[in-house]
Amino acid sequence: LRILAKFLYDHGYVDTPEFTVSTPGGRVRARLHLEDGQVAAITADMGRATFVSSEIPVTGPRREVVKEVLEVAGRQFTVTAVSVGNPHCVIFTETLDEDEVRRLGPAIERHLSFPNRINVQFAKVLARDRVSILIWERGAGYTLASGTSSCAVAAASLKNGLTDRRVTIESPGGELTVSVDERWDLTLTGPASEICAGTLSQDLLRSLSP
Repeated sequence: LRILAKFLYDHGYVDTPEFTVSTPGGRVRARLHLEDGQVAAITADMGRATFVSSEIPVTGPRREVVKEVLEVAGRQFTVTAVSVGNPHCVIFTETLDEDEVRRLGPAIERHLSFPNRINVQFAKVLARDRVSILIWERGAGYTLASGTSSCAVAAASLKNGLTDRRVTIESPGGELTVSVDERWDLTLTGPASEICAGTLSQDLLRSLSP
């Protein structure tokens, strides 16, 4: 959503720093932070977090999936599962190891407890307002950064009493700030940078038209 918001403003599709975007999950608000007329950062509403098993989904009786034991590859992990519009499994750890994420990520993603598969985050709490994470993304693999993963970790760490309502999430791809209100509604603030530009062929555009 941050990337889309920057694109819309940079290319003149919107001319105000605050607007709404219709998504499959509903209408969400984006607010642009401008410096000298350029987009420096974007704040986006990211929906509401839920830990209820049937809404994630996680198999078994209806419950909040918080501090549950999950057995994977002969090891036991304490996990918190949360949906922020898509499903996430958060594992808090004292050390972050990319090799371990790459090794365990596929098995956790496809664990029988998660019928729709799941995104996985290994998270190390650094302070009440800062968490470092590594991400295994459902269907994509090891990922440097993710807005929804950052939101999931912020919600899960608050739910476990590890952080406050506003927290900075560090990942190899950069930092994002997440705020969680009393209703578990999430807002995400972070930069968006253009790294390349191109054009699509008319044949492709025609094939994508309804």
